[in-house]
Amino acid sequence: MNPTITETEARDRVEDYVRGAFSALPAPAARELFSRNRSECTDPTDHGPAGRFEISATYEVTGLEPDTFQAQFDAVVKWWQGHGFTVLTDRRPTDQYVFVRNERDGFDMSLQANELGKLYLGATSPCVWPEGTPEAEPEAEEAAEVAEPERPRPRRAPVDDEDFGQTSWSDGGTAF
Repeated sequence: MNPTITETEARDRVEDYVRGAFSALPAPAARELFSRNRSECTDPTDHGPAGRFEISATYEVTGLEPDTFQAQFDAVVKWWQGHGFTVLTDRRPTDQYVFVRNERDGFDMSLQANELGKLYLGATSPCVWPEGTPEAEPEAEEAAEVAEPERPRPRRAPVDDEDFGQTSWSDGGTAF
């Protein structure tokens, strides 16, 4: 239940990291937003409580020729390494995919190219509380006052087959 940065701060840092890594690419490169997400941490890596979110953004990098992607990967990896990121997955040369994590703040980034000649750069925050701290739990007494105990439904009296037609089903089963 430790405090975190806020959701807004996480979104800003995601964008800052994308801008920084993007700056390692040559001048003809441009970026277009591909996706922006806010996902609940249903299985957080720190096994923490629910109510926290990961913030992410992925950009398609345009303006670069696929035959230059290897050099672009090298440039971005070099930028990451100079800015506190550690390479966790590098599938090159089989696949054009690199995944890194910043050990200081837990932010992840990736660079991936596909067989269609598309290049994607993205960043994801660790799990954060929307306002930086968990919402206060209601006091046990207050919760007890608010919640009414569930009352069991009255059970219907057993009905003999011969009384079945004479039973009023709207009043709990009392025979006429």
